[in-house]
Amino acid sequence: KQWYQRRVAITAGGNLDKIYTIWRYEDGYKDLEKSYMIYRTKNIYKQYEEEQAKFINHRSSQVCFQFSFWPEYIDNSDGGFFEIRSYSLRPGSLYEWGNAWAQGIKIRDSDAVMGLATQVGTMNTVHHIWRYRDLVERAEERGNAWQSKEWARIVKQTVPLITDLNVDILVPTDFSPLQ
Repeated sequence: KQWYQRRVAITAGGNLDKIYTIWRYEDGYKDLEKSYMIYRTKNIYKQYEEEQAKFINHRSSQVCFQFSFWPEYIDNSDGGFFEIRSYSLRPGSLYEWGNAWAQGIKIRDSDAVMGLATQVGTMNTVHHIWRYRDLVERAEERGNAWQSKEWARIVKQTVPLITDLNVDILVPTDFSPLQ
């Protein structure tokens, strides 16, 4: 099985000059362990990290799992941008969050890309990634969702679980498989 990288860079909205690199490991922790060992034992990666460090003032990482209820994203490469909504949740509320959004995603599955929750890193964090052609479509999609009483009920149910929310707008780099 292959593991692959998806990379997008933020160019507008939210925290500027920040790069998100999303690695998907098809065989889960086994592939994560393999890539970690390669990264730590090959000199070329050590040199790359030293070179990168000249341009980076902060790095962080998370190991996340994708929610099983999140639809599989099919990239149609029609341009546009991604929005990543990162929610910090009250400890112990992930199960309730997941149960609610298993229903909520059915209302907005056409623009859904990924739904992730941390396993390693900043715990109690959930990321929802959405895809839009432009800001007008974003406003329309979000407005349409609010026309649903079920959407409003789910938001009302889950807002009390949130301790912090950050929203970033991401534009894919030219070499990103996720366009």
